Amino acid sequence: MKKQLLLFFVFFNVFMFNAFGHEKPIIISGVVKDAKGKPIDYATVSLLNTQHSELTNEQGVYKIKTNKAGKYKLLVQHISFEAKEYSIELNEGDTAVHNFVLETDNSFLDNVVLKVKQPIEKVRETAYNVIAIDAKPLYNTSLDVAGALDRVSGVKVRKDGGEGSDYNFSMNGFSGKHIRFFIDGVPMEGFGSEFKINNLPITMVDRIEVYKGVVPVEFGSDALGGVVNIITNKSKETKLDASFTTGSFNTYKSHVNISKTFNNGIVAQVNAFQNYSDNNYKVLVPIVDLNTGVYSKEKQWVKRFNDRFQSATVVAKVGVVDKSYADRLMFGFTYGEGKRGVQTGTIMDKVFGDKKRRSVTMMPSFEYSKKNLFLEGLDLSITSNYNGGYNQNIDTSSYKYNWAGERIKTLKQGESGGGPSMMKFYDHNGSTTFNVNYKLNDKHSFSFNDVMYYFNRKTEDPLAVKETQSEKNSEIKRSSFKNIMAISYRYNILENLNISLFGKHYSIKHTYQSETTKVDKTGYGLAATYLWKKFQVKASYENTFRLPTDSELFGDGDLVWGNTGLKPEQGKNFNLNLSYSGIVNEIHSVFVDAGFVYRDTKDYIRSNPYGSGSRANSVNIGGVESYGINVEARYTYNNLFYVGGSLTSQNIRSKQRYTIGDYGVENPYYNERIPNEPYFFGSADAGVIIKDLGKKNNNLNLGYNLRYIDHYSYDFQGIGADPIWIPSQAVHDISASYSLFNNKIHLTVEANNLFDKLAYDNYSFQKPGRNFMFKIRYTY
Repeated sequence: MKKQLLLFFVFFNVFMFNAFGHEKPIIISGVVKDAKGKPIDYATVSLLNTQHSELTNEQGVYKIKTNKAGKYKLLVQHISFEAKEYSIELNEGDTAVHNFVLETDNSFLDNVVLKVKQPIEKVRETAYNVIAIDAKPLYNTSLDVAGALDRVSGVKVRKDGGEGSDYNFSMNGFSGKHIRFFIDGVPMEGFGSEFKINNLPITMVDRIEVYKGVVPVEFGSDALGGVVNIITNKSKETKLDASFTTGSFNTYKSHVNISKTFNNGIVAQVNAFQNYSDNNYKVLVPIVDLNTGVYSKEKQWVKRFNDRFQSATVVAKVGVVDKSYADRLMFGFTYGEGKRGVQTGTIMDKVFGDKKRRSVTMMPSFEYSKKNLFLEGLDLSITSNYNGGYNQNIDTSSYKYNWAGERIKTLKQGESGGGPSMMKFYDHNGSTTFNVNYKLNDKHSFSFNDVMYYFNRKTEDPLAVKETQSEKNSEIKRSSFKNIMAISYRYNILENLNISLFGKHYSIKHTYQSETTKVDKTGYGLAATYLWKKFQVKASYENTFRLPTDSELFGDGDLVWGNTGLKPEQGKNFNLNLSYSGIVNEIHSVFVDAGFVYRDTKDYIRSNPYGSGSRANSVNIGGVESYGINVEARYTYNNLFYVGGSLTSQNIRSKQRYTIGDYGVENPYYNERIPNEPYFFGSADAGVIIKDLGKKNNNLNLGYNLRYIDHYSYDFQGIGADPIWIPSQAVHDISASYSLFNNKIHLTVEANNLFDKLAYDNYSFQKPGRNFMFKIRYTY
């Protein structure tokens, strides 16, 4: 596989250099400002009668390339300003510079997308139910990507502990592998433990696109519940962004982002980030007597003592931009290491005292994109990556622990119960994405996408004995190849009305021992949107499938066992969304969004902890029906005050009438709520910006955030006479951020869980109590 990818890269680049190296592109650039000289971002600059159109960046800068000489008109538009045109004649190899000064449009059309949520306008106008989170206002917080996502309506991120812990991501009632994650459109499957969303610093991100339910074919995804696409910073200018965060539980985080663009078009980028925490916060738990196995009647406050986490990652890229043969051609390499203690099993009752886990990521990557390839309107992009790292589970202790840190000697090694292990899992995996878009004209456009996933596991354990069944099982072949192909057609019926039709083909071939299983499925769907004044309506439907992931099929080699008998899930999904955005007197911005989702899923896959709580596996539980409503509202006053919030209500129930494999026997959990899924939750935030405090351009931002979750069941309510409920909880956070020296230095202090409330998360794991964070950030 590695050789094939390498040969492909070489052949592709030789072809591109030979095919396009002789052309001399025409480049038009400039700056768009208002009458006061302030740069205007998100202005659209178009070369009329062509497919060339670009958005200005934060500095108001735009750059357009074309290969055809001739006379053109350059048009700049922004919904808050009057449009302007400029006639220009271009010759081959020209470099033209033209700046624009725009006058305010007194009619002041819909500007709330830029003022409130700030997604790129093209994303908002698609027919898909998507929310774009602008990460830049969060740069001065200690949030990671997971923390930013936890504020989105319909989304809940639940962790198994503190920094670096495993997490459960749910959106509109679907969780875990039902949601797919991408970085710059590249699937994150197989990226390694260091690239979890709760490890990624928010300063690495430009924006986050959250697609709820039906997703565009450009992602080539078999996601059943939605997609999260993390768009990283791709500045073409020289910049430096460095930050350091420290806080409670001996926590330290740092991030450095450096990018340099040379005059010849060569670009170099480095992102390096590090995380460390002892995670020794207190939890309230019963203490088991290690000799008798009897739990104490009263719970006690104790510290987590085997939960230390540390990771370090470097992402380096080098390539070229704005060339005749490539808009962007980048080669990258990611190296990361992670170590952490494993404090618990799949539930908190199972305590480990010496169990560890470490991981290494070594991932080369490739990225190529070209607009107007061969002809106007034909765009091509290719991405590929291959992870050759490993995960290691270290479980050699001869002791048994309880939450008080007490221990007793046992007769065998290994706290998980499977014997001693230093097993290394070489989960070599890779993916290649091929995407073609063709815009025939303003009415018709087509997209084709093909994504290939490859997985192969090899293991080694110096402690295993060759004659044992455990050693034999470790050498079992585990591999899979997954391909998802999709095509779509978009028809712009009117300027404010469009519809998209699409079809997808899913296939997977996985091998366990000598047994090979193949699955082929076909899905389809449609999405439409209509914009009327300040309102937008979106509706979408999809008959889709989700293929089991590698970790569900083969396990993680530690706390999750595999299940190669899993069936693909089939879902019929429907989404309806209505939004309103408006500006009053140029200072009051209002945004309201309401969405309804319905899912009918067959062969639903869910995680199932069992036994003593040391391990879990994934199982099909038959039919699941879910529907929900999520509402988000936001108000901004003159960029000085903001307040907003979201509420989500969802109902997810088992619709498997009979027990699996025993038709005629009534399922005791029929029509019960699916456990470990919150039914009602929400968040609220508010802030005040005090400008020119102490000195001109020194700004103070005071913020408040509330997170609320109503009580929900730990397991099916029919289990046991006294089912376990995870209680309702409301957590309050406050922050203060001070920017000085013309926004080059930023100082932030945060108090999280201000009132030290007892809060729980995934499968009743306790969250940290009151804690404090301090962050300093420098930008250049």
